[in-house]
Amino acid sequence: MTPQTEDETIQELKHDTVPGYPKAFLIACGVMIAYLAIILLTSPGPAKGHHGDEKDHHAEDSHSTHDAEESKSH
Repeated sequence: MTPQTEDETIQELKHDTVPGYPKAFLIACGVMIAYLAIILLTSPGPAKGHHGDEKDHHAEDSHSTHDAEESKSH
């Protein structure tokens, strides 16, 4: 890009604002935040498999991967 001199003007794309858009945007954000809060507050507890027996899950995953690779070779 070449440097601009003082007599050159920068073109800027503009459009008219849409009436009511900021209000609708804030309402939509409020609804989304309320929905997320309800989901998080009413969830039954931690996800299964994240506490305690992690080694068993990794062992099952490796067996299923091995079985898939074995079935592809036949």
